[in-house]
Amino acid sequence: MLSRFFIQRPKFALVISIILSLAGAIALMVLPVSEYPRISPPSVSVTAFYTGASAETVEQAIADPIETSVNGVEGMIYMSSKSANDGSYNLNVTFEVGTDPDMAQVNVQNRVTQIESKLPPEVRSVGVTVKKRSPDLLMVLNFYSPDGRYDDQFLINYINLNVKDQLARAQGISEVNVIGGGEFAMRVWLDPEKLASLGLTTSDVYAALAEQNIQVAAGKVGAPPYDEATDVTFNLVTKGRLSSVEEFESVMLRANTDGSAVYLRDVARVELGKKFYDGTGKFRGQDASIVTLSLQSDANALESGKAVMDMLERLSVNFPEGMEYETSYDTTIFVEESIKGVVKTLVEAILLVIAVTYLFLGSTRATLIPVVAIPVSLIGTFAIMQATGFTINTVTLFGLILAIGIVVDDAILVIENVDTIMRKNPEMSPRQATLQAMKEVTGPIITSTLVLLAVFIPVAMLPGITGIMYRQFALTICISVVISSINALTLSPALCSLVLKQGGGNTASWFKAFNRGLDRVTAGYGKVASFLVKKAILLIGFFIVAVAAVGYFGKTTSTAFVPQEDKGILLVNVQLPDSASLQRTEEVTERLVGIVEQEPGVDGVTLANGYSFMTGAAASNGASLFIKLKSWDERAEFEGDHSSFAISNRINGLAAMQLPDAIVFALGPPAVPGMGAASGFEFVLEDTLGRSRTDLAQLMNDFIQEANKQPEISHTFSTFRANVPHYYVDIDREKAKQLGISLTEIFTTLQGNLGSIYVNDFTMLGKNFRVTMQADGEYRSSMDDLSRFFVRSKMATWCL
Repeated sequence: MLSRFFIQRPKFALVISIILSLAGAIALMVLPVSEYPRISPPSVSVTAFYTGASAETVEQAIADPIETSVNGVEGMIYMSSKSANDGSYNLNVTFEVGTDPDMAQVNVQNRVTQIESKLPPEVRSVGVTVKKRSPDLLMVLNFYSPDGRYDDQFLINYINLNVKDQLARAQGISEVNVIGGGEFAMRVWLDPEKLASLGLTTSDVYAALAEQNIQVAAGKVGAPPYDEATDVTFNLVTKGRLSSVEEFESVMLRANTDGSAVYLRDVARVELGKKFYDGTGKFRGQDASIVTLSLQSDANALESGKAVMDMLERLSVNFPEGMEYETSYDTTIFVEESIKGVVKTLVEAILLVIAVTYLFLGSTRATLIPVVAIPVSLIGTFAIMQATGFTINTVTLFGLILAIGIVVDDAILVIENVDTIMRKNPEMSPRQATLQAMKEVTGPIITSTLVLLAVFIPVAMLPGITGIMYRQFALTICISVVISSINALTLSPALCSLVLKQGGGNTASWFKAFNRGLDRVTAGYGKVASFLVKKAILLIGFFIVAVAAVGYFGKTTSTAFVPQEDKGILLVNVQLPDSASLQRTEEVTERLVGIVEQEPGVDGVTLANGYSFMTGAAASNGASLFIKLKSWDERAEFEGDHSSFAISNRINGLAAMQLPDAIVFALGPPAVPGMGAASGFEFVLEDTLGRSRTDLAQLMNDFIQEANKQPEISHTFSTFRANVPHYYVDIDREKAKQLGISLTEIFTTLQGNLGSIYVNDFTMLGKNFRVTMQADGEYRSSMDDLSRFFVRSKMATWCL
C-alpha cells in the first residue's frame, strides 16, 4: 500500500511536499500575469505607405497584389485590410489558435517578398513592413510641457531620439508606437512659378536632390591587391549625404553658360520640418507626444508595466527642464486591482476553511493537517501551470478559490477516519490508527478524485474561444485536486502518525456545546428528510417548478462572454464628415475635450487629432481621445453615478447635442484584452459578388439602421466610407503626346507638388531622416492652383 510506505517514512513525504512547494513558489515568481487567459488568435500585420495616394489607388496598387499573394498562407483563418486616403495600407492576417507566430510571420514575409517587385517604386523606397501584430495595448504615455514651452515637434523628436528605443527594450514590450508624424524631415517647399520662370520642373529638382544627396563609399588607397606594397592603407571619405538646411539650399539645379547657376534656394524654401503634418497631440491642453506600448503575448503585464515606469523614472532625470510624462491609459492598474481582489478572496477563503475545519474537528493538531494540505496543493499547482503554459489571471485564480474547499476534503476524510478509529480504540497508537484508516479511505479518495476529474475535464474540452477561456479554469482545479489526492495518500497520513496524540479528545465546553447543537440540527434534518421521502409527489412538483424557474431566468437574464467592467479608462472615437480638414477637426475636439473635462470623475484627457484608434490610420476628419478616470474609491465619494458606463453615456449624450457635425462614441476598453479595439462586438459585411463600394455602403447603412432598432443594441456605427469627396483630373493624353510631354512628367509634377515625394534620406543626430519635396502651402489650397504647375515640352524650351 502506498500510504504505508509514507507512514513508515514521513520525512520522505515531507521532502516531496517541500520540493513541490518550492517548485510552485519559483513558478509563481515567473508566471505571466494577465486579466484573462490568452484567447486571441495570433496575427501578422503588413503595412505599406504610398505618399499622396487615395484609398482607391492604394487598393489597386498595393492591396490587390499583396493580398493575392498572401491569401492561403499556411494556417490562415482570414485576413482583413484597410486602405486609407492618407496613402497608408494595413493588412492583418489572422491565424488559427496555436499557430507559431514566428513561423506565421516568416510565411507572410515570404509571400510579400514574392510580389514586392510589382509594387510602385515609391512604396518600395519607403518599405513594406511585416511583423507580428500585438493587439494587447498595455498603456498610453504622454510626454508634455505643463507650461507649454515645447511644441509637439520638439517632444516627438526628443522621444524618438532618446526614449523610444529604450522603451522598446523594456521587459515584455513588443511594440512602441509614437502617434503622429512629427519626426524630423528635410522639407523642400517648391515655388512652381519660380521654377517655371527659370525653365525648371519638379522632375529637375528631384533629379538634383537624388544626385547630390547620396551616400558614397569612396574606397581605399593602398589596399590589396597592388603591384607594389605600401606601408599604410587609408579609407577615403567625401561629402555624400547633406546634413543641414544650408547645404540643401546650395544644391545646384542648373549651371548656365554664362557662369551663373540656379540653386535650390532660388526656387524653394528649405526647412527642417515634420515628416507628416496630418495630426497633433494634446494632453491637459498642451502639445504632447503620445506613445502607445503593446504587450508581448507571453509577458507579465504587471512586471512589464513596472519595468516601463522604472525606466521612465531613470530617463526623466535627463529630460529637458519643463518636460514631464504621465499615463492616460494603463491596463495594469485594473489588472493589479483585480488580482488584489481575487487574492484577498483567496486568503479569506483559506481562513474560512481553516476556521470551519477547526470548528468541526475541535483540535489544533487535527486542524494542522488539512491546513498544511491547502498551501501544498495550491502552490504546487503553480508549478504545473508553468509547465503547461498557463498564466496567473482572474480565471485561474477563481479556479484556485473554488479548489480551496475541495483540496481539504481528502485530508479531512483521512483525519476524521483516523480520529474515529482512535476514539473507538484508545489503545491504538496514531501510526496504527493511520494504517487502519488508510485501508478504509484509500479507495474513496481515489474515487472522489476521479469523479471530480470527470466533472471538470470535459469543460477543458469545449471548442472555440469559450473552451480556451475556461480550459485554464477547469485544468487548474483538476491539477489542484490531483495534488490534494496525492497529499491525502502521502503527506496527510504521515502527518497523522506524527502530529496526533493517542487517546482523548477535545473536552472544552464550547466544543461539547457545538456538538450538541450540531446533533440537534442533524436530527431535525433527518425528520424533515423522512417527511419529504413520504411525500414524493411534493418533491417532484418542487423539482419541476425549480427546473421551470431555471429555464425562465436563463432566457431572460442578460448573457455575455465575459462581463464588461469599469476599468478606469475610456476611449472616444471622433469622426467628422468626409474630407473635413484637420483644422476643422481640431476645433470640434477642443469643444469635446471641454465637455469631457466637466466630468468630475475624469482625471486626464489625451487627444490625438488626425488619428483613429478604430482604424489605426491617419485621417484629417478623425480623432481619438484616451480618458483617464479617477480611482474607483475617489469616484465613489462623488454624488450620483460616476462609473465609466455612466460617464461614457453622458459624454455621448452631450456630444450628440452640442457637436452635430461630428459622430462621437465614448467606449470602454475591450472586455478581453486583444479582442477588438473597444468594448462591444464587431462583425464584417463582405461583398462576395464583387459589386461596387456604393452598393456595399448602401447595404451597410440599411443594416446599421435596422441594428440600431434592436433593443439589445445601444448604437452601431462603421468607419467605412465609399464616397469620399474628390476631384477627377482628366488628362488629355493625346494632346500631351502631340506636345511631346511625357505622362510620367505630368504625374511626377502632380505628386511632387500636391502629394509630396520622398526623395532620399539625410543623417542628423545619429539617425536617418527623410528628404521630402512638395509645393508650398499657397500653391495647393484650391483646385485653381493646378494651373500654376508647369511641365516641359520636348518640342520647346519653355514650360507649359
